[in-house]
Amino acid sequence: MSTYESTVSLMKGLPETDLLKIKEFVRRLLTKPEERQEVYNPYKPLTREEVIERLASARKSAEAGRVMEAHQASANVREKYGL
Repeated sequence: MSTYESTVSLMKGLPETDLLKIKEFVRRLLTKPEERQEVYNPYKPLTREEVIERLASARKSAEAGRVMEAHQASANVREKYGL
């Protein structure tokens, strides 16, 4: 059996959602770099100064007692997302 035949055989058993993901992945691989659209990313990279500023702010909050125990934070996440 050739690689092509094996691939087609494997793909016949996949659900539609997985086939759509494969199609999107292949489309991105075959698109020329200048034609690619940027994917929206809500998280912009931070500068070194921004990271230091946020760390300083977090330290001030911790010193003021505005903290949460780690086990409580993880319990909140588990409850919120049903984990």
